[in-house]
Parts: sequence; C-alpha cells; structure tokens
Amino acid sequence: MGRVLGIQMIDKDEILEALFEERGIGDRAWKKKLSRESDAMFERQARASAGAVLVSHWHVEGMPEDSGTRVEWIGELASSIVNVHCVCDVETAARRFFDRKRHAGHLDSRSIEEVIESLRKTERCGELKIGKRIDVDTACEVDIEGLARAVVSELGGFPSRCADFD
Repeated sequence: MGRVLGIQMIDKDEILEALFEERGIGDRAWKKKLSRESDAMFERQARASAGAVLVSHWHVEGMPEDSGTRVEWIGELASSIVNVHCVCDVETAARRFFDRKRHAGHLDSRSIEEVIESLRKTERCGELKIGKRIDVDTACEVDIEGLARAVVSELGGFPSRCADFD
C-alpha cells in the first residue's frame, strides 16, 4: 500500500524483529518488554515521517492493557487519517496466522485452536476508533490500487501524512 501511495510503510513487527536479532529471544516477559520498546520506536518513526502507512496489531478497548500497540498518539500525526480495516472470517485469519512464518522471537507456538480462540476474543473487543474507516474484504484478493484510490478519496486528495491500519 505504501508503494502504491508513494509513501513510507512502517511495520511494527519489523522493528520488533530487529530487536530480537540485536538482543536475542527470551520468554513471554522478554517479548512484552521488547514489544513495548518497539512501540516507542514505531511511534518515533511515524512522527518523523512525511507520511506513512502504519502497520501493527492495534490496542482496542476490551483488550488486555499490555496487548497491542497503543493508539492515543496517532490523532496527533495528521488532521485526516484513514483506518483500513481488514475483514475475513476468524477461521481464515487463524489459518493465515498459523501458516505464516515469523521470527522465532514472537513465540508463536500456539495451536490453531488457540489462535482461533484468541481471535474470537479480540473480535468481541471494541473497534479501532481512529480516522475514516474503510473495510476491506481480505477473504479474496485485494485490489491494492483501487484501495489506494479509496484512501486518497477519503482524505480528499493525496495526503501529506497517511496512516493505514491493519
């Protein structure tokens, strides 16, 4: 999406994985510590950008306090923000989560049943209430160029700062 819009893409997991490489893999407490540190780095990079697609697992109301990237600062980035919300059924999301290969530091050793239950819990939480929301059906192939046009349209023209929420 960033490439199509011609702006930077900042992915929180890339920052976290760089920390795993630099400092090593540990237990869940270590992962949480590095995750919060990567949140701060993620925010700094977003604030320093001239516009960016921001990708993270965002904290919403109803989630445990230490889960997901906090969002309070995002409204300070721009007057117009678009929240691209990816939608598919829980089973499809769980299968994709389970099948993907992430850095070992994420400690993704859960069963598919555990992933499904976690996603169902998250589904019952509140919605991300930032910016203008565009729901995208990701159960099938997404027209990225069409989505980029929709984002630009929601912003009333090409943005100087843009945020994309996953």
